[in-house]
Amino acid sequence: MRTIPALLVTIGLAAALTGCAASGAGSTPSSCAAPGAASEAVTATGAFGKEPKVSIPSGLTTKGTQVSVLRQGEGREIEDGTPVVIEYTLVDGATGEVAQTSGYSGQTAPITAGADNYGALGASLECAHVGDRLAVALPKSALSSSTTGDTGTSSTKTEDAVIAVIDVKKAFDARATGTPQLAGDGMPAVVLAPSGAPGITIPSWSAPKSDETHLLRKGHGAELTDKDTAVIKYTAVSWPADGTDASVAGSSWTDGSGAQTVPLTKGQVQEGVRNAIVGHRVGDQVLTIVHQQGAAYAYVIDVLGKISA
Repeated sequence: MRTIPALLVTIGLAAALTGCAASGAGSTPSSCAAPGAASEAVTATGAFGKEPKVSIPSGLTTKGTQVSVLRQGEGREIEDGTPVVIEYTLVDGATGEVAQTSGYSGQTAPITAGADNYGALGASLECAHVGDRLAVALPKSALSSSTTGDTGTSSTKTEDAVIAVIDVKKAFDARATGTPQLAGDGMPAVVLAPSGAPGITIPSWSAPKSDETHLLRKGHGAELTDKDTAVIKYTAVSWPADGTDASVAGSSWTDGSGAQTVPLTKGQVQEGVRNAIVGHRVGDQVLTIVHQQGAAYAYVIDVLGKISA
């Protein structure tokens, strides 16, 4: 059997958190996948959140991505851009053998529905609800297309299927939801796209000589400590000292990765970024000026959730 690549890995922060990164094309919302003969042929028994026993007919094929709900949840609906915590089992549709699981340890990092890096599997989460157990039938080719954003939903070619049984355990907000606050004097201007993605305009004057943090939106969720892992989205823009044009150093909104997990223990992430998150609350959006490797950067960080140790 061809090895099915591991899709659900903890994505570290882009290189912008240590100096620089290239931006990439963003994801676009996809249509919610419908059930079909392949996904409806799947049965999975066992408790929600625990590794299920999955049964499928041998030689299962699919034409595009299909999604059936095996267990109906009552939680929030998953939309494009929503960070989601899942447990999953991947089964080879040709043999019925389990190829990969999340481990069911409760330590799976959130993935972002609709983000390019998760391809068809990420797209299959859209329109699901927290508490759902899903049976997802994917064309095998869709797994190898995860870095291109190919969702595999519109394929007309019948292929061997990979079956993913997914338990949707938790979801975070797709953007900071706090109350808007007055911007700090002399700081970059920030405007938000309808999705919540920030645009940052760097002023003509020089950056502050030391790190600064200003609250753009005030949330009312749990406060983050240095023992937590934060769930965030961010954009970082350079603030050149020589008057040249600013450039985007990195953005989880546009590079296909979606929400990031940031351990807040000292030494785990760039210190200025860490200081901008610790002590803030879920729902906050912060603008922080960080000096790193001799240059200044303006970050806009949406604090979407916390994962406690």
